[in-house]
Amino acid sequence: MQSVAVIEPESLAIATQRERAFASPGEPDYVPLIMRAMETQDLGIRQMALKVNIKKSRLGTILHRDPTKRSAMTLPEFQSILRALNIDVMHAIISVEMARDLELMGDERFVTLVSMLSTLFNGLPHRIVEALRELEGMDGTEVHKEWGTYFQSAVIKKMVAEISMVLQRRSDLESGKVSMF
Repeated sequence: MQSVAVIEPESLAIATQRERAFASPGEPDYVPLIMRAMETQDLGIRQMALKVNIKKSRLGTILHRDPTKRSAMTLPEFQSILRALNIDVMHAIISVEMARDLELMGDERFVTLVSMLSTLFNGLPHRIVEALRELEGMDGTEVHKEWGTYFQSAVIKKMVAEISMVLQRRSDLESGKVSMF
């Protein structure tokens, strides 16, 4: 069974704790990320509650280690907790998404990937909107949902090509094919 930290708008805390814990086993769980960050920063529930201005008992039920005993956290609570831990929302999302593949968690080659992806996506929607605003005659029908997978593939191809070039240069330098001078 996978634990689930449900994040709901304040007005949607309707389901029982047990229903929330088992409702969506594929949903991302942010509690382990939050708990690791608290441990790293040597913060207990009491200190954290003071930092985020959430009652200690409420914070304890939000971050309970047993997912069946957890309460759903609201979006403002989630944002406040991440802010207090100096964790960017995008960084948290990407970290938890990558944690689904347990092999990636221990692979040092992908450590900087989370930071790079966080930088890539931070502000991207706003920048795209600003760029599209400058186009004369656009009415919104020009953008298609299917393009998402196309752009995903394009970014992946570009990344693989760039990393392949770096690996080739590294190989050439190590084999002496390319001189530094």
